[in-house]
Amino acid sequence: MSTDSTFLSNQDNNEYNVENQRVYKTTLLYKIKIFFKKLWQGPAEPKDEYAPRLTYFNFLETIPDKFHERVAPIYKKFLLITYLIFWFGLVYSILIPYFTVPPHVTSGTDIKEIYSLSCSSQDEFWKGKNGACGLNGELCPEILKHEQNDIYIRCPALCDRGSWTYSLIPIGDQRIKYRGYFVGGGREVENKIEKDQLTNPYRADSYPCGAAVHAGLVSPVWGGCAKLSYKSNGQPYFKSTKGHYGVRKSIEFLSFFKSSFFFKKLKSDNEIFSQCYDPRFSVLIINIILGIPIVYLASGVVTYWVINIVGFWTICLATDPPVNIDANDPEDFANLLSIGLERFLPSCCILYVLWHFSTERTLSEPPANSNEKVSYLSRLILWYPLFWLGILNNMTFDRLPVDRLTIDDLKVQSGAIFAVGSIILTITTCAIIQAYKIWLSGRFRKYLLLYSTFTLGLVLLGNLPNLTLRVHHYILAMLLIPGCATKGRTALMFQGILLGLFLSGASRWGLAAIAETATSLLRNDPQGKTVSPPLITNYDNNSGILSWMSISPANGTNNQEKLLSKYSEISLLINDIESFTNKSIDQLNLKQILDKLPIVQDTLNNGIKDSSGDISIYLRLGRKIPNTKFYSDFSNAATLKWPSGKLTLPVPGLT
Repeated sequence: MSTDSTFLSNQDNNEYNVENQRVYKTTLLYKIKIFFKKLWQGPAEPKDEYAPRLTYFNFLETIPDKFHERVAPIYKKFLLITYLIFWFGLVYSILIPYFTVPPHVTSGTDIKEIYSLSCSSQDEFWKGKNGACGLNGELCPEILKHEQNDIYIRCPALCDRGSWTYSLIPIGDQRIKYRGYFVGGGREVENKIEKDQLTNPYRADSYPCGAAVHAGLVSPVWGGCAKLSYKSNGQPYFKSTKGHYGVRKSIEFLSFFKSSFFFKKLKSDNEIFSQCYDPRFSVLIINIILGIPIVYLASGVVTYWVINIVGFWTICLATDPPVNIDANDPEDFANLLSIGLERFLPSCCILYVLWHFSTERTLSEPPANSNEKVSYLSRLILWYPLFWLGILNNMTFDRLPVDRLTIDDLKVQSGAIFAVGSIILTITTCAIIQAYKIWLSGRFRKYLLLYSTFTLGLVLLGNLPNLTLRVHHYILAMLLIPGCATKGRTALMFQGILLGLFLSGASRWGLAAIAETATSLLRNDPQGKTVSPPLITNYDNNSGILSWMSISPANGTNNQEKLLSKYSEISLLINDIESFTNKSIDQLNLKQILDKLPIVQDTLNNGIKDSSGDISIYLRLGRKIPNTKFYSDFSNAATLKWPSGKLTLPVPGLT
């Protein structure tokens, strides 16, 4: 009897549990259904209210109201025009001399030219990597053909980051990318060559302005002038040294190089320098300060257009110019204005669309018969600072370890994955907040359709043949600003930073394509499409013979004969300088070549040797079209220990 009772009791419990689960599932499904129904239909009473005024600063909140009530429209227009003319004249008087008056050094009646450089490479100082400088580097530095060894240079601001290389540059067996390109140097001078010498030698292909910041001679904030001196008889080694202004250590290269430069004391007693310092931060501070009354007192539409136009030209002419300006060439400044105007008109068209479909709702004032009031302080405190944060993208977000959202770039940069994850998390959080605000305003369905269309369009663009989807930050801003079409504080914040990012991309880089070819994404990295370089296989120290073998081209064996006949010369780089070219052969006497280089013996006597008394020599091979400057990719470097003759073969890859 007890067994039967137990069985019935267990059966009842099972039935009870099944019923509970059914009810629970029904309730959960019901809740989910209700949630999506409410999500789709929106709130019963949609609302979208302006940011409330700040109670503790009520006096400041009412000043704009009193200004609009007491000043007639005609006088407001007159004040605005006068204010803008004053603003323009002040900035003009600071910027134009820097762009149009050539910098120079006056010493009595003698006037010396100062070269205006960009932060990165300059062709007349060093033409480029691999074989760009010709046989034995005879084309570099080109500037020494018509100048003395001592040269004055002017560097712009922000060269602490502007001297980074974003395409691969090989140095010996190193592959340099995403860091400042300056080799050796440093202020702790080991062996002075001249009395006024301030630094150790930098390898001659180092970026001069980056090296000047690394040495602490040029400010990353104000730029400045420096004096450098070239040494053309070779340098046996370049040690890594610490940098100034937060710049990381220089690149180390413990072998010889054709030429070098060092910095010298800039001024003597009778020298006067003109136009050395970069005024971009002065202009930036002036524009930020003079924009405050516009944002605080003007209407939404005036604020929008004045501040956006000022932001566009601040980037183009001051904080991040698209081209380097040499004041000795009047066409340079004209070219800068031409580029700015080329990008300004389409940017204004996009700004008009963004205003009409999104920003007008956030920044414009309520109708006269409305009880709502605009919080001018919220506009000033939330929208305006974040706008400039986006405008200064090259000083803010560009300093994150993220160059481009491609797998190869993310692998190269340390910390890139974490930074991208943080960016995605931030954007997702902001998107959820703004989506809720859109839902509260009763327009969720409309925007769901809009962003579904955007997503579908991006998917289609991402699947175009032979093209890679590139959502530049100006495009990202254009996609996200429509979703910020509400009136509250979150919309003020998000629109401010997104408008700044849009202008940063449009003014500095132009309206670049949303889908680009793989070749354009490589910048100046190895292309991997022409004939593949030979592969070093052996070195015989007794005979001095270096041997190599040809390998199939990267784009298929069918074109091998055609490619090999076109690229019919072999080019050998010794320590990154082209030292031998000849018709297509498979070996050469390397010992004869090294014996003809005096710097090799000097390095054995004065350079840095390993425990066996050897120095390292780096060898790279490529192919060349005869009588041209067209080269294939080069191999990675093989390392030869000299004079013992021990050879370490190159790792796979191209340079």
